[in-house]
Amino acid sequence: PTMGGVSSHHGRQAAHPGQESGRQTCWHWRDVASSLCQNSSSRCRWQRPRSLGDRSVVLGLQAGIEGGIHAIRTLWEQCEFEENWGFLLVDARNAFNKLNRTVMLWTIRHEWTAGARFALNCYQHHLTLVIRNKSGDTAVFLLSREGVTQGDPLAMVGYGVGVLPLIRKLKAEFPTVSQPWYADDAGAGAKFTDILAFFKRLKELGPQYGYFPEASKSILVVRESNLEAAEKFFSSQQFRVTTGERYLGGYIGAREDQDEWVDGKTTDWTKAVRELAKVAVRYPQSAYAGLQKSLQQEWQFLQRVVPSIGEKFEGVEKAISDDFLPALFNDKIHESDKRWELAGLPVKHTGLALPNPTTSTESNYEASTLVCSHIVAAFRGIEEFQSEEHESVRRSVLKELTKRKTTQLDETLDSILSGLPCDTRRTIRRGKETGLWLTTLPSTVNGTELSAQEFRDQLLLRYARSPGDLPSQCDGCGQAFSVQHAMTCKKGGLVIIRHNEIGDELADIASKALTPSAVRDEPTIYPHGCASENVKKAQETPSASKSPIVRPKSLSCDEDRGDLLIQGLWARGTDCIIDVRVTDLDCKSNRSKDPHKVLAQHEQAKKKKYLEACTEQRRHFSPFAVSTDGVIGKEARALLWRLLALLADKWDQPYSVACGYVNACMSIAIAQATHLCLRGSRVPTGKMSNRRPQWEDRAGLSLFRD
Repeated sequence: PTMGGVSSHHGRQAAHPGQESGRQTCWHWRDVASSLCQNSSSRCRWQRPRSLGDRSVVLGLQAGIEGGIHAIRTLWEQCEFEENWGFLLVDARNAFNKLNRTVMLWTIRHEWTAGARFALNCYQHHLTLVIRNKSGDTAVFLLSREGVTQGDPLAMVGYGVGVLPLIRKLKAEFPTVSQPWYADDAGAGAKFTDILAFFKRLKELGPQYGYFPEASKSILVVRESNLEAAEKFFSSQQFRVTTGERYLGGYIGAREDQDEWVDGKTTDWTKAVRELAKVAVRYPQSAYAGLQKSLQQEWQFLQRVVPSIGEKFEGVEKAISDDFLPALFNDKIHESDKRWELAGLPVKHTGLALPNPTTSTESNYEASTLVCSHIVAAFRGIEEFQSEEHESVRRSVLKELTKRKTTQLDETLDSILSGLPCDTRRTIRRGKETGLWLTTLPSTVNGTELSAQEFRDQLLLRYARSPGDLPSQCDGCGQAFSVQHAMTCKKGGLVIIRHNEIGDELADIASKALTPSAVRDEPTIYPHGCASENVKKAQETPSASKSPIVRPKSLSCDEDRGDLLIQGLWARGTDCIIDVRVTDLDCKSNRSKDPHKVLAQHEQAKKKKYLEACTEQRRHFSPFAVSTDGVIGKEARALLWRLLALLADKWDQPYSVACGYVNACMSIAIAQATHLCLRGSRVPTGKMSNRRPQWEDRAGLSLFRD
């Protein structure tokens, strides 16, 4: 569906509708709407305090859904054994498409002044829906006069504001009825007589606001002893009366019904994990992202809103340990294998962020109840809801929980690594800083896709393991081949290519943060006549034997070049020369040293060599030292921080978004460059074939005859 010709500039109609493609207009419109909702959610005074004061939950409240589920669960536990008490789940007919648009815009004008102009420009005209046939020759145009557009970031906010007058009227008329609202999902907890009166009044008032409740789709949850009485009392309304039902992703009702529902969910998740294990055989990165970013989030949400269900996830855990992890590593993993234990730790603690779902249930539920404590208290009427108070409670609880969890995870990691060799522990601990390639979603468009071999090799190197299918001898020099040899062997030029790949990625980021014309390749460190005094003295001082002076390559004014030159990086009107250094922290000379000190030594060596010459030319110099597994030096980190700050300012994006993008790009680039040294060919072209002509230039062409 199109947006009715609405452009992204305050929603005004474009002078030439064909000027922009529909896709571009739609994306611009969505970006503006999303930014408006995000920026206004922390400023609008109506949105959270008024909505919660009226026992409703709308968009813009952090942990709002979880708070609503906990509040209703608490209400159910308090009133479950009362006679003739129940909880009604109201369903409306085609709610988002039936909303009274005029009432919505009027309410937004008075309740949400910050977004009134944009909402009016988006919805004051009839929206156009284009329906084409299969051939694409003809089309039918439908004009929408009611409701909000599906997929619109403004839809949830607009709908929530549009039904606020209805909610307030019902609350004023039925103060004894607990009325939680989430968009079009309404609820009513009270005695049967009050519920019936509430629903009849809702049917009378609702159509004025575009809310049409349907009794046949509404569900009444009651205790087992009240089931017969409820069916008899509400026989005229055609409610579906039950002892338990799903509510906003959680569950309300009897424990037996809840267990049956959870069993069905875990059975589906177990099947899904096994299906992802099959996918992981060929596409491990995509399968891991699907499990960690999507499927796991589903059952963790359930664990946060439903208590004491850890034993229900035994099948899921068995599928992860027996099917998914072996397929991910392409290797058998036993319970004694440290990778099995490390997989449950977060990525920042060298793990895979796949915690055991049977043991994480209680901690997830406890954290959720603490975060939503102010919402639950406000719903119960113990205290008045204030958005600032809820945000303060949420942040303080998360801060304390994170602190405790970090301490616990550190102790767990130390316990897991205690029995491993020193070199292995050292390599695995570096995984705290090198796991960003794991958490990055694979995308061919964004250049973040890793092949199956690249992904698995990085996983094995992360846990100090060598891939099992490496050749026994190096195809370049003939020596015994190993991971350490692959990282340092200079035959075939793979080490240089690795260096250049990382430099090219840095140049690409810099060109996006500034402009492509501001980035130059391989600038000279010592232009003619500009060598520093120390270099000149070293070149001019004769030896004791009066032998001819041979100028070393490191002191040559013509040979020494940086990898990149960026104009205006640190200060306006100045240049910055960047020199890249890639080192293997597991080589023999570095095994006994602290990883960060090794990188600092390389940075100091670069600065000692080039900093003075750059300073004399009013240039900045930044060494970019990284390890083959992705540890970034202090100077390199400062350089990336500067680039992502410029990028965030240029793209008008939050600093955290730019930080995630830059760090992910660099992490993927290092992973791909390292894999090139491990799997690339070092065989020179001279050894590939003997069937070559014995001449090189065009003069030998006269010897050739057809």
